[in-house]
Amino acid sequence: MRALLLILTIAVSLTCAAPSSLRADDAPQINELVRTASGLVKSAKGEEEFAAIISVCDEAETLELPSEHAQYFTQLKAWAHNKRGEALADKAAQASDPAEMAKLDQAALADFDAAVKLQPKMASAVHNRAVSLAAAGKSDEALEDFNLAIELNPKYANAWFNRGELNYQAGRVRQAISDYNRAIQLKSTDPGAFNSRGNAQYLAENYQAALADFGQAIRLAPQDPLGYANRADAYSDLGYWDRAIRDYRQALQLDSESARVKQGLAWVLATCPQADLRNPEQAMQFAAEAAAQLESPDARYLDTVAAAQANLGQFDEAAQTAEQAKAIATEPHAEQIDARIKLYKSQQPFREPSR
Repeated sequence: MRALLLILTIAVSLTCAAPSSLRADDAPQINELVRTASGLVKSAKGEEEFAAIISVCDEAETLELPSEHAQYFTQLKAWAHNKRGEALADKAAQASDPAEMAKLDQAALADFDAAVKLQPKMASAVHNRAVSLAAAGKSDEALEDFNLAIELNPKYANAWFNRGELNYQAGRVRQAISDYNRAIQLKSTDPGAFNSRGNAQYLAENYQAALADFGQAIRLAPQDPLGYANRADAYSDLGYWDRAIRDYRQALQLDSESARVKQGLAWVLATCPQADLRNPEQAMQFAAEAAAQLESPDARYLDTVAAAQANLGQFDEAAQTAEQAKAIATEPHAEQIDARIKLYKSQQPFREPSR
């Protein structure tokens, strides 16, 4: 919003500037372009409006502009490219067709790149280009841009957060936690930052810190199932079975279609070492629903279906399903599934060890 206000302020000052600062032939046309651009900026919300602003700037560039007008149209054009890029990126995120999504992402990246070339110190455009580069799998280039965005604006919370995401995906857990720490210092009300830092803390085996982060995410966004799902996964891995079940059920109340939550809950209900917490029928129901929701088979989900089948005494079916899971699993998961297959063939269900 600050950039928008700055552009409007500059526009007002330019339209009020003395005509003597312009060449006589161009003065009326330039002032009219400034007025047109100012009006468009006030109402611009979508791709077409931002494209119209870019067109006005292109027309202005064909004229002999005084320095202050040239600067204004350069800043405005960079702003419009960045905003159109954001609109295209949002549209890509909602696209269901992969080809259309890729096309929109590519167009968004082109806009962010154009904005940065016009205004190399525009932190928001540099950051947005980094996000697009990361989405395109160009991690090294994205990291350079995140570093630059932070250098340009050290208080840019989103840049710290997204660099943390990139570091986390690359397995640089300590750097990720450091970035999330800074993002949270700058914006302590962002549940996403706490969820992400919690995941990184868990991966670093800082379990209590992870649980604390997930708890804070839940406090900040009690209607968001993500915090409950993350904490449930952590509780499950740590053997806090009753707490895991409680959080999984709360997450399902908030998002009844979450395959991830159904799978996690099914696993605990089928494999928990505490008999009073197991629920064979519900475990089978949630495991089957979760697996059916996926577009392609997933080893973890099939492994859960097999565990639920074995928990119901359907050992032959469990062994067959587990074989399917093993065929597409990676190590060490495939080895774990193989051990479970041996149990099922000996007519035994799998139980998580007591912790």
